[in-house]
Amino acid sequence: MHMHMPEQLVIRPPSEAKSLLVRVVRGCNWNRCNFCGIYDLFGTPYSSRGKDEVIKDIDALFEMYGDIFKTAFLGDANPLDLETGFLVDVLAHLRSRFPRLERVTAYGRASSLSRKSREDLKTIREAGLDRVHVGLESGSNRVLKLQMKGTSHKQLIEGGKKTMASGMELSFYFLLGLGGQDYRHEHVSESVKVFNEVKPHFIRVRRLFIHPVSRLSSKVLSGEFREQTPEGTVLELRDLIAGLDAEGTTFACDHANNYLQVFGKLNEDKERMLQFIDSFLSLPENQRAAHYDSVPSVI
Repeated sequence: MHMHMPEQLVIRPPSEAKSLLVRVVRGCNWNRCNFCGIYDLFGTPYSSRGKDEVIKDIDALFEMYGDIFKTAFLGDANPLDLETGFLVDVLAHLRSRFPRLERVTAYGRASSLSRKSREDLKTIREAGLDRVHVGLESGSNRVLKLQMKGTSHKQLIEGGKKTMASGMELSFYFLLGLGGQDYRHEHVSESVKVFNEVKPHFIRVRRLFIHPVSRLSSKVLSGEFREQTPEGTVLELRDLIAGLDAEGTTFACDHANNYLQVFGKLNEDKERMLQFIDSFLSLPENQRAAHYDSVPSVI
């Protein structure tokens, strides 16, 4: 008998390394961000999937693995753009097939979250979505526009607050260096305002990696975008933490491309995190340079 093979995801957050991966949509419905290029790299144009296909995949995953997972991740880029009813049915089936799941998460764009009503987000939460990963990247309207992110400072706050109110966990991603050298201060200070107002459960930090296939790489070559220096990204990290007042938020540099792996709970660990960065910055310049050279650039 021919076994149905479930579709594979393109990308997942590092924190979902051990999760059951369920593909709900293919690619990204936006896919215009200048810095990304990930779905082009994998040759994955956006397309939706039928609910029956997804349900079949969940059944096949159960046949393959059994009920062994504690966490699951719904991909690809933005399942939250789908109809609420579709998500509810998929989540209900996933939860009934895999009753041991303690957490189900997905990526969600701020624009999609702010378009959903509070009731919709609550319904999705009650159906079994526990956490949303949102690529905030920057809270600065100028940087968001420059990078074609398709969202705004206001929308990030609105979408963020709605998600928090729904009872879902909110994970905001921040990209060091996204404003380049020219907008570094605004990039950090406007992001701090969003974080302090929303107080998400997690702030996860990444360093901008300019992939050769991204539109941003051509802007670097033309001189339109002046890339942030390694030290500049560490100074941005310091300014970011110094500005944060988000009680209860977990702060994490949980990606291999960060120059410094800083972790802590706000606000109690704020001083300790700043001291850690300052002790690094007080090292001799050649030691700092050698450290920067040793850190890989990965997507």
